[in-house]
Amino acid sequence: SSSSSSSSESISSSSSAAPSVSVTMAAILRAVVAMATVAAISTFAMGANYDVGGPAGSWDLATNYTQWVSGKAFRVGDTLTFKYASSHDVLEVSSAAYSSCTTSNPISTSTGGKTVVTLNGTGSRYFICGTPGHCAGGMKLQIDVASSTSTPPPSPSSTPRSPVAPSPRSPSALSPASSTPGSVPRPSAPTTSPPTPSGACLQAKAALGLGSGIVMLMLVAL
Repeated sequence: SSSSSSSSESISSSSSAAPSVSVTMAAILRAVVAMATVAAISTFAMGANYDVGGPAGSWDLATNYTQWVSGKAFRVGDTLTFKYASSHDVLEVSSAAYSSCTTSNPISTSTGGKTVVTLNGTGSRYFICGTPGHCAGGMKLQIDVASSTSTPPPSPSSTPRSPVAPSPRSPSALSPASSTPGSVPRPSAPTTSPPTPSGACLQAKAALGLGSGIVMLMLVAL
């Protein structure tokens, strides 16, 4: 009885250990999934960073910002990093102030050699340098920010194929050559076999031949 009780205790202990192991594994799996989800959301939320003027330049008078912007797709969540010398600053302005290089009443003013701007909304953003003469000298930047979920426009549909007109069938294919209108078939010439000699003619020829033979014999006897 003691052996049976110990066996039942070992079975109960092993059966109780199995659920605890499965619960632990499920908790670990949920933790891994949660960490992967947080990492993916963080990466998506951070977006891309653009060093203004990079990689060859920076926020200065030597960079062509129209050329630098060309080919780039700015989206919500991306960041702009301005790196500049102490003689420069970064002013975000309106469209009108950007066009006229007006430095008064900017939307924001940044100094210190490095400015990071987060693109947190769609639309156009305008930046200039507030140092006198620098904006007119080309130190101005305009970007267009699109939604992070925007998709490229659909490609135009292919041109429909034009129907092919059936080619008319030639008259010769519709009717046989012998049924061409206006043509009359030529009658074939009758073939005539030479007349068979009658019996009287044959008898006359035989008598003539017999007589000729008798005459020849008489001449030979003489």
